[in-house]
Amino acid sequence: MMERIVEANGIRLWCETFGDSADPALLLVMGLGARGATWPDELCRLLQEGGRYVIRYDNRDTGLSGRVDYEANPYTMVDLAQDAVGLLDGLGIATADVVGASMGGMIAQEIALEHADRLRSLTVIMSSAEPLDPATNTFRGTVRDPRLAAWDAEQIANPPSTREEHVESHLKLARILAGRLTAFDEAATRATIEREIENATDAGHASKNHILAAFASRDRSGLVGSITAPTLVIHGSDDPMAPFAHGKALAAAIPGSEFLPIEGMGHGFPPSVIPRISAAILRHTGR
Repeated sequence: MMERIVEANGIRLWCETFGDSADPALLLVMGLGARGATWPDELCRLLQEGGRYVIRYDNRDTGLSGRVDYEANPYTMVDLAQDAVGLLDGLGIATADVVGASMGGMIAQEIALEHADRLRSLTVIMSSAEPLDPATNTFRGTVRDPRLAAWDAEQIANPPSTREEHVESHLKLARILAGRLTAFDEAATRATIEREIENATDAGHASKNHILAAFASRDRSGLVGSITAPTLVIHGSDDPMAPFAHGKALAAAIPGSEFLPIEGMGHGFPPSVIPRISAAILRHTGR
């Protein structure tokens, strides 16, 4: 592994690479408020062993990447896509296979729409082409899961202020997002959350700005049909954040795409499915 800081699109971006830079580049784009390190180490290792030069990075406002005053400099998923392309520029990479999870899947769609010449293939995991509705804090046409609605209300009524409170809050959310595929591993999840926020001076800053960016972003449901990159959509049947129908609809809207449903997977990466997901990505990107 090698860590680097790259100036991209006027933003300082932290990234970490795995493998040989002579191998085909595979860019991992993470979701709302989450660090690049949220991509499981095991997934990165398997992709590297499959002959890929793996790159994971912190989006603007997360981890070790630069922070933005959103009120003074608002941004959308299109801007975050430009950040990703700028990162590739800074690393000297002409084209990459792009894999996005959750909000990262929204960013990945924008890369495919706005920078089609920069990606060889697109993989979207647990995401949607629909816009987020500020009135319901969920995707258009989706009823907010009552457990998530209760968690939202608790954050507003009693916002976490200490590091431990942030960890406990994220742990509670992770329990809600976990599917029934495997038993919830509290110790491992806590360790991941602690690693995510260890470099954040304000653990809530990224989430607040990313939510605003998602609300301000365009509806892609009528646009994704123009995506020409080979596309793989992976979605869990138990996802309460981006319900299963969203993944299915996204795959149906992109011509020639492949849809991989995973029974029992929620909004996350349970260890038991990582070999299956890595194998699917390697097969897809190797076509």
